Amino acid sequence: MSTEPVVSENVLVETRMQVLHAQLERMRAMLYKYSELFYKLIVLAVVFLVLMTMASMTEALRATALLIPFFVIYVGVQSAYFLTYVVFARIYATGIEQRINRLMQDDVMIAHRIEADYLFPLAGPQFAGVPLRADQTFIGFITIHFWVLGASAIFLAAYRAWQLLPALAREFPIIDYYFPALIAWSLLHLIYLVWYFATRYHERRIMRIVTEAYGTNYERT
Repeated sequence: MSTEPVVSENVLVETRMQVLHAQLERMRAMLYKYSELFYKLIVLAVVFLVLMTMASMTEALRATALLIPFFVIYVGVQSAYFLTYVVFARIYATGIEQRINRLMQDDVMIAHRIEADYLFPLAGPQFAGVPLRADQTFIGFITIHFWVLGASAIFLAAYRAWQLLPALAREFPIIDYYFPALIAWSLLHLIYLVWYFATRYHERRIMRIVTEAYGTNYERT
């Protein structure tokens, strides 16, 4: 005769719900944290960029202009890294919310659907948080805004570096390799970021894992 305790279906459902809610709280906290880090980084970067620009206009610190393109590239890559955690949290939270809805047999959790429409879709066409559509979301607009600002800062700083290069190279000959290094560094990061966000290879891997575990449908997200 079996001595194993018999667990009722209601207890199992309640336990599943508790576990799912704990995971959902964790993902929502992650989403908030990395969204906050993303925008804090942008604000601090703008402040530092203004200070570096002001420094580059002085005679003593004019070489600061050479650092600006590398700084902007770093900020772009770091902000993209924060964005990947925002996407990760949304992918997982979507799976959890859909699983909870099925357990409750009601669409009580719709945050993932609102986020897909208001921010950017997880499954639909988008690139680095920018939906590929005419009626652009505000997060898409501000992302494009920062892209243009970053590209402009790199171009203007590179032009200033080109003006300063002959004089600086006499004092520091290795400066002659500045533009080859800048071009190589820029292409390295640009190629990887385009590959990462265009193919969305890692995002889709996580989606498959969540779908296998929770039966998630990302078509509406």
